[in-house]
Amino acid sequence: MWWKLQAQGLFTRVNSLNRSRKLVLALLVVCIFLYYILSSWFSTERQHTIAPGNGKIAASLDSDSGLFIRLNRALSLSVKYYPVVSTKIINAKAKEATLLNIREGIAYKLQTVQTGGWRSKCNYVESRVYAHRARPSVLVQDIRISNPSKRPLFIEFEQVGQFNWKDSRTSTKTETVGGQSVSMEVSEGEVNLPDNKYHVYAVVASVKVPKNTFTIKSKETKQYQVLTVVNYTKPYEKKTEVQTSIMSAGVLRELKDVLNIGTTSLQAEHVKVWNKLWESGFGISHSKAQGALNADKINTTIYYVLSNVAAPLHDIGVSPTERTKIKQVLHYPDRCYNGHSTLLANTLWADVSDEEDIARVSTTWMITLEKMGCDFMVRSGAEGVLQAMLLSMGSFRFGDSHLEFKMEPKDLHRDLFFHRINYGNNTHLNISVIVGDDNKANIYVALDRNDRPYYACDAGCIDSPMQLSRKVQQFPVKLTEPLTAILYITADKFHMEDLKHVLHLQSVKEAPPHEHHVIALHKHGHHFGGLPLIFWISLAFLVIIFHLFLVKLIVNEYCQGQERFTAGRRKGYNL
Repeated sequence: MWWKLQAQGLFTRVNSLNRSRKLVLALLVVCIFLYYILSSWFSTERQHTIAPGNGKIAASLDSDSGLFIRLNRALSLSVKYYPVVSTKIINAKAKEATLLNIREGIAYKLQTVQTGGWRSKCNYVESRVYAHRARPSVLVQDIRISNPSKRPLFIEFEQVGQFNWKDSRTSTKTETVGGQSVSMEVSEGEVNLPDNKYHVYAVVASVKVPKNTFTIKSKETKQYQVLTVVNYTKPYEKKTEVQTSIMSAGVLRELKDVLNIGTTSLQAEHVKVWNKLWESGFGISHSKAQGALNADKINTTIYYVLSNVAAPLHDIGVSPTERTKIKQVLHYPDRCYNGHSTLLANTLWADVSDEEDIARVSTTWMITLEKMGCDFMVRSGAEGVLQAMLLSMGSFRFGDSHLEFKMEPKDLHRDLFFHRINYGNNTHLNISVIVGDDNKANIYVALDRNDRPYYACDAGCIDSPMQLSRKVQQFPVKLTEPLTAILYITADKFHMEDLKHVLHLQSVKEAPPHEHHVIALHKHGHHFGGLPLIFWISLAFLVIIFHLFLVKLIVNEYCQGQERFTAGRRKGYNL
């Protein structure tokens, strides 16, 4: 064959090379090998736990854990109920992948298989799982099975439901919804808290799916929707009477109501709330430094925390009066946040490997925000928690009549972006910190929208207040003694003019530029400049090999010279 002839010709040409050229070729191959192997070692892909939640319930898509309900500050109480239906493709080995879309709060699982050879199209099973944001008792799983191949596809569902739920009761009911008969399973019982002194009574109702193996014909696509509704009480002591029949009836009623909503409309309700939550956010320039905190971990951590917090502002069961009260808290935060930047706290950004880790990180965040002056914000729900997290990352603090930006100049060696920080009624701020080519950081401020004039001044407020607008305004980062905030924002111009008289500073000067090695560490992952670390490793390897080769040549020449000298002497003696 052609490729065999080419391989033989290449092998012959390599053998015809002299020893030195073979050595150079071998070194080149080794360097290429090291480049690809070491780069793959240093760039490992981060895995994320996929457990969608909405502050009331959560369920894992990629683990054997079941349902989780709220206990104290997080969804940490496990219920021996498994609402997620697993799918199996019979007589075929499928490839699987899971995905967490934090923007929409939806977890995906995709299974693909080829049943007609390598030229055939892929058959796939897609599962979407989400804990509904506007309907906190509802867990949704949409299953879509597509068979574009010429052969039939055999599918089996596994719906566990309750398993080892001690003293629970399970019953099956059939209801007519939309002219169709729907089979439902209702499980209920007590869930013990870790201290065994208190209990929670939980009721879970789910739609049943086909038990037996079924066939997806060629060119056929089928869709299934598995709805689960969960309700539970607050923790109570033993011998407390619980109106279990009322709870069961309420869960079944809500399940039938949700069944009357179309699949597309139900998901659109959910996605709309998550998109609304993500209107505010945080960004940071990517750092290649070892152990650096980057956007992937920040975004997933924010998502995990928000998934453990309810969103009453968007809950369809919350009254207009309650919504008005929540908005008042969001528009006028009181002394939140009073502490150093949470970007510097490693415990708040711990790695997450399972649902217990998610609950632990979420609880740590809740305690931190509550104890640092953001208690009212936290109690207002997901919007308040997100605003409090943004304030804490930048060490922003709402004081008397103004907002302070209290990060220290020495910590501003990466670009930071704070988007839509709430300040007053219908006012949002965009604040950025950008490190320039001179390694100096500057602050940029703009109003996203506002209901009245706002003013800002840099550290010390020595200069006249600058009126803010939708056009970006630049402020230098200044260093004061003693240390004070690097930026002040207020709607009261006279209050800002008085600040310079009450700060009592000994000196105010522009912050010095950051050292080059600090910036290089973030940009390149090392202190050596713009070239990648693998280049320097390869260069060092080549230098060492070259010197070893040079030493070998010198030794060989010396030994051969000695042999010729000895042979010459012997020849002269014999003559």
